[in-house]
Amino acid sequence: MAVDLNQLADEMFKMVEEVHGVKKYKPSDVFKAMVKKYGDEGVDKKQCKSAMRILIDSERLVYTYFNGSWVELPGEEGAAKAANEAANK
Repeated sequence: MAVDLNQLADEMFKMVEEVHGVKKYKPSDVFKAMVKKYGDEGVDKKQCKSAMRILIDSERLVYTYFNGSWVELPGEEGAAKAANEAANK
């Protein structure tokens, strides 16, 4: 049974979310982990790229560029962060 692209995207998101603030993943590291996990079900690098594109396009994950290319959760900047902190009090 083949893995659905949305299911693969959700697994990638969970992987990145679990280490948010502690570690960053390179896209290739995420792809390798998914191929290792779902390779028996026919998942390859091309499908992983498509699933990553779903996450990037929906803004669930973002690419960051600092000494390399990374994928991580989008951050809250400036006024948006202050507004969310005030709303949570």
